[in-house]
Amino acid sequence: MNTIDNKLINGNVNIELIKLVLPMIFANLLNVAYNIVDTIWIGQIVGSSGLGAIAVSFPIILILISIASGLTTASNILVARYYGANDIKQVVYVSKISSNISFIISIVVSIIAYITAPALMKFLNTADSILEYSISYFRISMIGFPLIFFYFLISSLLRGIGDTVRPLVFLAISSIINVILDPIMIKGLFGFPRMGLDGAAYATLISQAIAIVVSFVYLKIKKTILVINPFYFIFDFKVINLLIKIGLPIATTQLIVSFSWLILNRLINQYGEIASAAIAICVRIDSLTYLPLLALSAGIATMTSQNIGAGKIDRIKDIYKSGLQISIIISILMALIAVIFPEYIIKMFTLDQRVVDVAKVYMYIVMPSFIFLSIMFTACGIINGAGNTIAPMIFTFIANILVRIPAAYILSPKIGLIGIWISMSLGYFTVMILSFLYYHSNRWKRGINLS
Repeated sequence: MNTIDNKLINGNVNIELIKLVLPMIFANLLNVAYNIVDTIWIGQIVGSSGLGAIAVSFPIILILISIASGLTTASNILVARYYGANDIKQVVYVSKISSNISFIISIVVSIIAYITAPALMKFLNTADSILEYSISYFRISMIGFPLIFFYFLISSLLRGIGDTVRPLVFLAISSIINVILDPIMIKGLFGFPRMGLDGAAYATLISQAIAIVVSFVYLKIKKTILVINPFYFIFDFKVINLLIKIGLPIATTQLIVSFSWLILNRLINQYGEIASAAIAICVRIDSLTYLPLLALSAGIATMTSQNIGAGKIDRIKDIYKSGLQISIIISILMALIAVIFPEYIIKMFTLDQRVVDVAKVYMYIVMPSFIFLSIMFTACGIINGAGNTIAPMIFTFIANILVRIPAAYILSPKIGLIGIWISMSLGYFTVMILSFLYYHSNRWKRGINLS
């Protein structure tokens, strides 16, 4: 078998990590951009009721995306490990099995979520004025859930072999289509009926479908080493066990975060429609920092896994140092922008001064604490890339369930929403300390052997 010319295991760590991560950061920012476009159109046309409706369904959607992310990240780590070891046969095999599992899980989850939508929205204390909007928006989103799942899978597998440019192209296509369709379907232009909030959901659904079709066509025409065919079933319980061993803790980690956010969102919703609208805006502003850090962590995990597969453990310290420098620069820059220009940013979404005032306080308190997340994401990128995905799950449980939620319920009765914002910062600080200490203890190396 010919040796792969793999710069992730042979090239300069700083340069190759930046080259790997930069398209991922752009992809995540692009994803944020078209979500922001949705929010701006909804805020300006539908109003605060529309913003409140998407805020209510957001935690549930985040939970379901966590399921997709866990499995697909496991596929990424396995593919990267085999690719680093120059075992192309296993790369192909893992990609086949991953596509089968993704198809089954995404369909089952989508159906269950669609059916239980009314009960879920009522559980979240959704205001009667936006209940119907919330159910409808959530159900349309669930029709498109399998498409999201497969975009994650394709992106993860391509990232595993060091290709982060193609997922960016696929997402760019989706984003452009979404931006074009949003005003058309929300306002009812060019013969389309005026659909309001549902129009934004349908625009996203259509754009995602087109992006998936384009990605499948690309993989077929280019004849890459990845084989993704959800309708050609093949099962290998050894590989499935590895995917579960790696992916289940990752999915659980994100489920913990999502569950924590669901509980906090339920608490926030008790403060009324204005609070719901404010948090809908804030989470989208947050994502401009959160998602680049998440992309960097995923890139660090890929590079770590490939180098472990190639037997180059000594390069991991350099990967950590490089990742830490990049992540800290991102978090400081975005925090400064958010704290210095909060009102200008928030008024892109809404001119309701009541919503602006609530969102501003959030940004002053929460955004600076993203420096903690930058350190956590770097350390956990190494830990996950080594296959030791249980440790970050435990850290996340402690930070969210034992610190963030209790703090929110203790502080909010005394100082209102500010107490919830403070609890979020406390959670970020806790998970940063735990992951930082664990990385420097070198215990993460116990996960290197995936057998």
